[in-house]
Amino acid sequence: MNLEILQELPAVILLHLFAALAAFFLGGFQLLAPKGTVPHKTLGWIWFSLMIVVAVSAIFIRNFEGSALPTLFGFSPIHLFVVLTLWSVPSAIIAIKRGNVKAHASAVRGLYLGGMLIAGAFTFMPGRTMYQIFFG
Repeated sequence: MNLEILQELPAVILLHLFAALAAFFLGGFQLLAPKGTVPHKTLGWIWFSLMIVVAVSAIFIRNFEGSALPTLFGFSPIHLFVVLTLWSVPSAIIAIKRGNVKAHASAVRGLYLGGMLIAGAFTFMPGRTMYQIFFG
């Protein structure tokens, strides 16, 4: 593990990284914790906020040399998760405000699966920062 890489990263990448890590662990907790409680609702707002920070900061992370992913104007396929997140967060909030628990739960599970697990797995591809930190 090479944590020295963190000292060299731009602020936007550090913001993205730490917001994503916080969202990953908080989201996992939320999926397992009792639903409908005051803590669930409070932590849910925090998680949604973290997810927005992760998505918006990702927009500014582009054009990395040595990345295994193809790019178009500096954006790689992983940036599609920005769109997923910016669509899913308000969708999940609107669903629960309307009392549609099933749609809310589906949106949140999809967001966690896509935005955290799948997108997170892409960050460990050779040439990407997380790969360098853990395996470089």
